[in-house]
Amino acid sequence: MSGYDELFKHITSEFPRALAALALKTSEVEVGERVSTEQATVRVHRSDMTFHIQLPDEAAILHIEAQTDDSRHKPMPLRMLAYSSSLVHLYEKNVYSTVLYFRPPAGLRDPGVYSYGTPERGGIQFAYNVIRVYELEGESFLDPTAVGLLPFTALMKPPAELGAQAWIEKCIEATQTAAVDNQMRATLLFALSVFGSLIHPPELFQDPTLEAIMQESPFYERVIQRGIEQGIEQGIEQGIEQGELRAKRDAVLKLLQRQFGHIPRPFVNRINAIQQLSQLDALFEKALVAKSLDEIDWEDTNT
Repeated sequence: MSGYDELFKHITSEFPRALAALALKTSEVEVGERVSTEQATVRVHRSDMTFHIQLPDEAAILHIEAQTDDSRHKPMPLRMLAYSSSLVHLYEKNVYSTVLYFRPPAGLRDPGVYSYGTPERGGIQFAYNVIRVYELEGESFLDPTAVGLLPFTALMKPPAELGAQAWIEKCIEATQTAAVDNQMRATLLFALSVFGSLIHPPELFQDPTLEAIMQESPFYERVIQRGIEQGIEQGIEQGIEQGELRAKRDAVLKLLQRQFGHIPRPFVNRINAIQQLSQLDALFEKALVAKSLDEIDWEDTNT
């Protein structure tokens, strides 16, 4: 989640109760201190929300994992089992887990279950809640007292009669009426724009008045600067790659010219169109042993 992690962790630290009620599907929950996961055998993802909670009949642990997209490295059921097992082992309490998916189509294939085995062999049956935020009816969450959910309302389904812009305006209006100080209001609005831009055009949040308010958030400059730095870093990497491609193309062309003299323009154009260093390497190796241009097999150098 990169740029979203820090905001998510801050919002959930300040206003965990509304998210806890959503995750557990009950308002009868009291949220205690955040759980430290530094000693966990399986490192919990840095965007997690992990708290001690008190339910009417037990003290337990709540773990919420936030996902913008489907899990790429390990299937989510296996990841959630690992997180839950590690927390149970550490705290010897029941752990209730939920995954929040922010944008479609993330989470559509998440079964919310990991199981294996038979009654004879033994095994495991592990279940967790799956909440696709983008499927929630947004209007029921426009509650200025449920502060922890306001930054995510732009991701939710608007009423049928509202277009995207009108819905965003309504989410902004509800967030502005939250009973918080100016700095926190700025952070909530900034978080609303950051998360909302996952599924909406960023231009919908680019209002000069709104921008002026958001700049009061301590996260505003931090996140913007990080985005600039990442853009510069990506640009440098792309520049290096393009430089390597040009150098390799020049090397191939010089080798062909030394081997065969004049290189017809169609061959030059074909070499200049190659975008993979591995293809240019293969072509260089072929040019070293070829007796003529016609001997070179171009199949492996198609772009």
